[in-house]
Amino acid sequence: MIRETVGHLRDLPRYRQILTTLARYGYQDVVAALRLETIVRPLERVALGEEVAQLDRPRRLRLICEELGPTFVKLGQLLSTRPDLLPESYTNELAALRDDVRPFPSEQAEAILVEEYGRPLAACFASIDPTPVASASISQVHRAVLHDGRTVALKVRRPDLHKVVAADLDILKNLAQLAERRLPALAVYRPLALVREFERTIKRELDFSIELRTIKRCQAQFAGDATAHIPFVVEEFSTPRVLAMEFIGGVRVDDVAAIRGLGLDPGEVAVAGARILIKQIFQFGFFHADPHSGNLRVLGDGVVAPLDYGMFGQLDPRTRERIADLLIGLLAQDVDGVLKALDELEVRGEAVDARELRRDVGELVQSYCDLTLATIDLGVLLRELVGLIRRHRLLIPPDLVLLIRSLVTIESTGRALDPKFDIARQLEPILRKLALRRYSPRRLMTQAASTAKDVQRIATLLPDLLSHSLESIKRGELNVKFDLQGFERLVRQLTRASNTLAVGIVIAGLLVASSLIFRGGASSLAQLGYGLGMALSLWLIWNMSRNS
Repeated sequence: MIRETVGHLRDLPRYRQILTTLARYGYQDVVAALRLETIVRPLERVALGEEVAQLDRPRRLRLICEELGPTFVKLGQLLSTRPDLLPESYTNELAALRDDVRPFPSEQAEAILVEEYGRPLAACFASIDPTPVASASISQVHRAVLHDGRTVALKVRRPDLHKVVAADLDILKNLAQLAERRLPALAVYRPLALVREFERTIKRELDFSIELRTIKRCQAQFAGDATAHIPFVVEEFSTPRVLAMEFIGGVRVDDVAAIRGLGLDPGEVAVAGARILIKQIFQFGFFHADPHSGNLRVLGDGVVAPLDYGMFGQLDPRTRERIADLLIGLLAQDVDGVLKALDELEVRGEAVDARELRRDVGELVQSYCDLTLATIDLGVLLRELVGLIRRHRLLIPPDLVLLIRSLVTIESTGRALDPKFDIARQLEPILRKLALRRYSPRRLMTQAASTAKDVQRIATLLPDLLSHSLESIKRGELNVKFDLQGFERLVRQLTRASNTLAVGIVIAGLLVASSLIFRGGASSLAQLGYGLGMALSLWLIWNMSRNS
């Protein structure tokens, strides 16, 4: 407690700066609700300027983030991806936050490089451009040439940024705790959990060694894929504060004129970019979470090159299947399926009116009843779904939020290249494949093996459990009454049910495998599988009717 108090006293000037900025931009109500007016009062009261007073609250919130520096710029960018938490007017405004800020002096950048490498820069590079090619809230990029002639981009973290971010995070966590206690309307969204998630994200972005590993992982995933170019990294000149990676030229993915100037079809470029993201999401479960036009380059041969690897999302195989279930449930007008998929995706909330939620999901489902997956406007669908989630104050897991943002972003980027572009058409085959994969023979065999392991584990534990129970009975600590009437009949019924289930699984595996083989062209083998499956099905029906 003493240490925490000392820390708050040390951060008091920053507290005052943050609260005064909120008050100056018209957020006095927030400061008052947090009961922190006493921190602001000793300072000179600065009234809203006439120009600022004419701005709406979302615009003023963006200006607050820009004025308070890198931590708050990143926080605003994170909030721009959370339409489940903020109205669309706020998310749209925060999405416009400028990440290009004034560069820090090149002398400081060179000093950081020398400190990290422990030797003169002339020993590392043939040349370094002192003028940065890009400058953001966390880092700036300098172009350099290695002694072997390769051109690299040196991403250098801003000096002392780690200390600034650490202090701001302490303040944000304290303010979040106050908000949960004093602002009931915000408490349902768990501000402290949100700040902790933001802390995890920004700390990962500050450590460039994590970004280096992400690039290497993407290189392995897209090895041999001619449509994507992942930049090389120079590990010798990369540290937690510096990242040395290939300097990518090309043109921005939203520069339609330049793409046509390369002799390329913008529509084909849009499809190539979408397929890269879809492959990352549904095949690898590790995807670029910020695929906006500034982070994508098109090279002369039509290859798409993602640039920034600081923000990636992850989805396990089960989550990918649940996403497929959600979209397919919408198309099949299956309200129960949609609700089940949302629950299994952990889209949940407190004090939810289940009847009202079911009614709203039913209305959403009905609005898409005459459409197929290939004709759906996925961006509109996802926005409507997020709107429904927000109305019911449900919370979305962070990686699922990143997924929704990525799909909406890549669709809007694709439509800027080709108005007829439809990402749902690109999604259709892989979603159907995910839906069918759970019935593959290999999957069924794996599940059967897992079940057998569980049974074996229970059988191993059972003797010890019975032994302990009998000892307890002997000591009079446990009273058990057994009724074994009809026990042998129960065993027979359980054995029969197990055999029936096993045959059913085999039949399902045969039918699915035969369907896949038939689609592959081996019709005679598929017919044999169908015949065997039909014979087993008839036997199963006869056996069930005989024992009923």
